[in-house]
Amino acid sequence: MQVQLSTLMLCVVALVLATFLSTSLGFLQPLRGESHVANVRSLRGHRVETLRVDLGQATTEPSISLAAVAGLLAVSAAALCACNARPLSKQLCRVVRLQQPMDKFSQNETSELLGMLKTRRPECRNLAQYDDTWHIVKENDSVPPSAKWSDCSVEPSMSEYANHADLGARAWMSHSVISFDYRVVEVPRGNLLDPSCDAMILGHLPRGSEERWLAEQRPQRRLIVIDETVHKLYGDRVRAYFESRKVQHEILVLPMVEENKSMELTLEVAKKMKEFNIDRRTEPVIAIGGGVCLDVVGLASALFRRRTPYIRVPTTALSYVDASVGAKNGCNFGGSKNRLGTYVPPCAALLDCAFFATQESRDVANGIAEMAKMAIMKSEELFCLLEEHGPRLATDKFMPSSDVDGAPARVLRLSIESMLEELAPN
Repeated sequence: MQVQLSTLMLCVVALVLATFLSTSLGFLQPLRGESHVANVRSLRGHRVETLRVDLGQATTEPSISLAAVAGLLAVSAAALCACNARPLSKQLCRVVRLQQPMDKFSQNETSELLGMLKTRRPECRNLAQYDDTWHIVKENDSVPPSAKWSDCSVEPSMSEYANHADLGARAWMSHSVISFDYRVVEVPRGNLLDPSCDAMILGHLPRGSEERWLAEQRPQRRLIVIDETVHKLYGDRVRAYFESRKVQHEILVLPMVEENKSMELTLEVAKKMKEFNIDRRTEPVIAIGGGVCLDVVGLASALFRRRTPYIRVPTTALSYVDASVGAKNGCNFGGSKNRLGTYVPPCAALLDCAFFATQESRDVANGIAEMAKMAIMKSEELFCLLEEHGPRLATDKFMPSSDVDGAPARVLRLSIESMLEELAPN
């Protein structure tokens, strides 16, 4: 009863505030456009409430201010309090977001409104590290100012299976944030295997980073897994590159074709990683080949010591714009394609389209077909470029026709960026 009275009081206060702002500061002044929808989500994730505010049709120029946003927040708070007896501070954990397109507003009004609406309070966090260990922080717990807060949380509750024999049975909801961060790096055509280029050794580390500086101070070791066809074409150059850079290395050559894309092949790579005694923190495995090679080495790396960094070097047009830029890896199993796999991205994908020169034109065309999927779906510029230059890109294997021919590079860059735009939030 006491909770309900507190909730009612909060409703009254919020509604009074909304009324005051509406009448005194022009919150209810008609705005151009249709109904706007504002969503307020509990950070605990238990419920989502939707508040629809009809702003009417305007006959005059639109006008909106910070007071309008405050009024909308107040109404939202009242609606939430009315439907849920939780404290307001725990309900209104996210700022209201308008979903109606804002193209009708002036630039200044749009900037002001979006600045308010896109700002979110920090996520509710309940794990703090102090005294060298992590602790669940409950309401009214004392936490040292020097404590480190986690983006993750652990929410204790009563177990739904508690009974008379054990009334104290508990349940915990653990929420952990897992991020995928990896680099996709273009290298000028033909430079990747040039010993003066350090991309194969340090390209997975951003320039100026502490990690890169430390790597430059220590001797380097690398295990390279390469498709046997690619090894026949480029093996001598790969070996000369690492010898010239004075990098201790071993090269594992395997028949990386679709028919061999199995767990047995994956385990061969993992066995070699064990024999090489790889340091999973500082020695990424390098995969050089087409999509099968990149997938198999990626899966082996994901499994070996639960996650070992790896670098992808695609050597086909198809893998250049597909397998190299994603987080997926896998192998075939039980007569089905890619039935075993993980979502563990490489630490970097290093791109050099000079490898296309040793492909058949038909194989290059397969890569262009993958680019066309992105073009049809989302990029008019890419579509027009492929329509105009597609046949000769396949025939010439993306070799520029002159020093001012930017079409091959532009097609590849648009394809990579379009693919990453779709993959990152997926």
